[in-house]
Amino acid sequence: MASHSQRNSSIETLRILAMLMIVTSHCVMFTNLDALALPFGVNKVLIETFLYSGGKVGVVAFFAISAWYLSEAGGVKAGLCRVWILEREMLFWSLVLLAATVAFDRSQAGVRLATSSLFPTITGLWWYPAAYAVFLLFFPFLVAGLRALDKTAHGALAIVMFVLFTGLDMVMPLSAVGLPGGNYLSFVYIYVIITYYRWHMRPMRDVTAWWMLGGGYALIAAGAVGGGVLYAMTGRLQVLQVYLGKVEFRLPVLVVGLALFVLFERHEFHNAVVNTIASSTFGVYLISEYPTVRQWLWHNPLFDFAALAADHPIALIPALVGAGCVVFLACMVLDQARGLLFRVTVDRNRGKWFDKLTGAIDARFANRKETV
Repeated sequence: MASHSQRNSSIETLRILAMLMIVTSHCVMFTNLDALALPFGVNKVLIETFLYSGGKVGVVAFFAISAWYLSEAGGVKAGLCRVWILEREMLFWSLVLLAATVAFDRSQAGVRLATSSLFPTITGLWWYPAAYAVFLLFFPFLVAGLRALDKTAHGALAIVMFVLFTGLDMVMPLSAVGLPGGNYLSFVYIYVIITYYRWHMRPMRDVTAWWMLGGGYALIAAGAVGGGVLYAMTGRLQVLQVYLGKVEFRLPVLVVGLALFVLFERHEFHNAVVNTIASSTFGVYLISEYPTVRQWLWHNPLFDFAALAADHPIALIPALVGAGCVVFLACMVLDQARGLLFRVTVDRNRGKWFDKLTGAIDARFANRKETV
């Protein structure tokens, strides 16, 4: 595995930014601040455009990084190994945080939380890694199929998925035609787009990516303004204010997330500090989104953003961003400790247990074939 210093720190910077956007959006959504009910004004539009939608923009950008590297990988064993490594980190944090819940807030440590913590992937304890693990199981076959397509067929597939997921979603729920959203199929969709771009297109110019970024945010802002005016006049359809920025496969979110990826991918530098921080971004998500930790964080009296919105509205956006950064840094420090523990234990020979398991299975099947 490449060391931190060998990674493109520009992409790793995007990884950090994407997770900061995700954490800050959770701050907006899960604290006592009812952002959608704020009085209509510049503050409200900015929060809905950049902070509320930032969670899904961050998801697109974060997954686009994985998709970019996975576009040059393949093999069933490689996919399973990635799931194995992913599961180790998930299981570590689910069990540690379950123990913390038992120690500090036993009333929340019920059978359901214990079961989810023991089996975090199959119970969907965290939606993103659960969906990503399922994607990784399909990924080896998906990449083989996409490699077999020529440019025209690959482009046609991307257009079909765009019509189904992004176009159709604008007029009716995906569930109406049997298509779920917000799960591993969202990742398949983004992967098809990323691989088409990497395999069949010329690198996008910076100016084009900047236009995409501005255009995507302009659409989200237009939705926030239009929905905000409608809600202020009627008191109805509150969700329209964030409709365009609420799901990762909606056009504005997709455009902004992919534009961010292109802008960061086109540049390269190397910095060990940036890469070390970026290595803990997944851990930041796992810690901050564990059910009881989410409760402890965002229902904390320190984060009384409702009072701040009423008394000092001009300070609201800096406070929300600051809270997101503080939570990110705290969780990052905890995950760095986990990383140090892993480096002196299970990562001393990363993947060794997986190789032993798959080796034993291969040997068993080989013996069975010889017997037959």
